[in-house]
Amino acid sequence: MSDPLKIYKSLADETRLRLIRLLSRGPLNVNEIINIMQMGQSRVSRHLKILTEAGLVSARREGTWIYYEEHHNGDPLIADTLAHLDAHERELGFFAEDMQGLEGSIESRKEQTKAYFDGLRDPHAFLEHPSLNGEYYRRVASSLVPDRCGKLLDMGTGSGLLLPLLLEKADDLIAVDGSVTMLELARKTTGAGVARCDFRLGDLEHLPVADGEVDGVVACMVLHHVSRPADVLAEAHRVLKPGGHVAIVDLHQHNNETLRERLADLWLGFQPSQMKRWLKGAGFDLVDSKTVDPSSDDPSSGETSADSSQPGTADKKTDPLKLITFKGRKT
Repeated sequence: MSDPLKIYKSLADETRLRLIRLLSRGPLNVNEIINIMQMGQSRVSRHLKILTEAGLVSARREGTWIYYEEHHNGDPLIADTLAHLDAHERELGFFAEDMQGLEGSIESRKEQTKAYFDGLRDPHAFLEHPSLNGEYYRRVASSLVPDRCGKLLDMGTGSGLLLPLLLEKADDLIAVDGSVTMLELARKTTGAGVARCDFRLGDLEHLPVADGEVDGVVACMVLHHVSRPADVLAEAHRVLKPGGHVAIVDLHQHNNETLRERLADLWLGFQPSQMKRWLKGAGFDLVDSKTVDPSSDDPSSGETSADSSQPGTADKKTDPLKLITFKGRKT
């Protein structure tokens, strides 16, 4: 049960109200907040602690980094309070300055990811890591797609290694990526089906795809590279026709920092409950969710609706990491 007095006292400060406004737009780490608000670390950390103790903000560890975000725990008082603050956010000062700083931080994340992928020249170099198995992930993603699909969108297509499998099930494909280098590699690796592929350069948070243009969307090992996964899922919902489906394959939350260092991963996987919340927020009906062990020979097998709150840590940095898979439908 939330404490109304603690909640209201925590909000009796302009800095903390600004923090709530920023965190309503997605998770941020302390360094990003410092750069946006131009404040010292001790000051920012003190205000975050007060908001966290009041239950308005939650902290999520990503390896050695800690991200803060609005706390969505189903408490009606907290939900109503955050909704009220959101409705009146422009009445608080420094709106333009905070939004400009936030945009700069988001662009910095995107540039880091783009620089990594633009530097790749080998289509197989992506996902080259002892804990990852790209071939297996592609088979898992393909197993989530219906046997017959009209027009399919591959979000973050990368070097295009998934496209031949998707072309076995789709009449036509749209392949979107934010890297010119990746799209050039994708054209070369697609094979004979390249004539049925429409390669488009674009931001996954602002897809170069019309409303209701596709029958299905696939996001395989993509969301941990994007700054705002919830926004990407909202875009997937927008471009789908009514009744269209989305298939997601990504890493279960883990603590292997080497993926951030070597592969420019922004997020170290996700909790299933977090992904479900994003899908629901985007407007999808959840059809199925699994936690998948890569040691299984069957890519369609898994523990249905596994919502473990513990990170999917491996015994060694070379052990395979667990996957989470989701199938959703636009009603």
